Amino acid sequence: MVYTVLFPKWWFRVQLTHASQDKQPRRGGKTLIEQLRDRCPTLANPAKAYYVPPWHLPQGDMQTIYLYTQHFKPAGCAIEYEREIFEFADGGKAGIDWALPRQDGGPTTPLIILVPGIGGTSCDYYARSFIHSLRKQLPECQVAVLQSRGCNGVELVTPKAFHGGLTDDLREFVEHIAKRLPDTPLIGIGFSLGANILTKYVGEEGRDCRFRAAASVCNPFDIDMTVSRMSQPTFKNRYLYAAALTRSLIAMFTSNQKAIMAGDIELDVNAIRTARNMTEFNEAYTAKVFGFESAKELNMSGSCVQHIKNIHIPMLFINALDDPMCYKQTIPIDEIKQNPNLVLAITRHGGHLAYFGGTGLAPWLPPQLTQFVGAMLEWV
Repeated sequence: MVYTVLFPKWWFRVQLTHASQDKQPRRGGKTLIEQLRDRCPTLANPAKAYYVPPWHLPQGDMQTIYLYTQHFKPAGCAIEYEREIFEFADGGKAGIDWALPRQDGGPTTPLIILVPGIGGTSCDYYARSFIHSLRKQLPECQVAVLQSRGCNGVELVTPKAFHGGLTDDLREFVEHIAKRLPDTPLIGIGFSLGANILTKYVGEEGRDCRFRAAASVCNPFDIDMTVSRMSQPTFKNRYLYAAALTRSLIAMFTSNQKAIMAGDIELDVNAIRTARNMTEFNEAYTAKVFGFESAKELNMSGSCVQHIKNIHIPMLFINALDDPMCYKQTIPIDEIKQNPNLVLAITRHGGHLAYFGGTGLAPWLPPQLTQFVGAMLEWV
């Protein structure tokens, strides 16, 4: 394999960042990092934790684009869901997709709540491949995918849709589950902007957080810096990532325009429809309906980085240095190292949520998340 010839093996090692073991929480005689090294060897054991990208998809852009093609190919990890329409206190609605078969292990059946990327759904490959892995290794677990308002076939019924720092809907759903199933162990996993939402929520909740543990994958951390970089007029932004995200936001507005325009906030429809990037879209729509003075204020308020110091549950962060959408400059290494409850796993490669490996392009990420779930359910 060309990579093993050109680069030494250590080049592909997963780099872990965490507080010193004497500061970490200890359960059952093990610290957090000791539990992860024991139960998540291909993620946290230095002798076994490597991620080597496939020779024909060696770079983050290539992996990310390939991942996008897999959203439309359920074969190999087809997952069936049962749809629940969850109604929020303000009358808004979102689709909660429960992975089938529903587990009937009683009130203590572990529940994994997935928070997709903004506008993401239960159909996305990273969600399906994780559930497929979980079903094989931890079949006793239940999975619910919390999708944003107005997504995946659920009509938007309020002027407010979603944004990358909105934690209210996640909070309301978790509180509902905690009341309905008070003895159920809860673990949250967030992807992309969903990782930012989950991290921000966990930090806001502090010691009262209902999750036993959480994991964040490809988190942008600093939304303002991320959006600013994605709004720069580069080729990739103009024709790939930022352009695709902006088009999806405009499509969301167009398909839900009637409900959005029924609100009390005066909006410029033409400015929304002709937005050239996320900053322009957020200035014209998102910031206004959520009560912010500007898109910058929205982004800064919604960034999870300011809440990391307040996290009091075990939380794993996984980021790739070649992620073309979540930049390495935003990874808060020092903040994570100062919180004894956190572990950061950085890979050199992997793209945005992709992490394909081998000649067969098997996903590397789902087994790591599955191992983490098992480790946290055992670590009591």
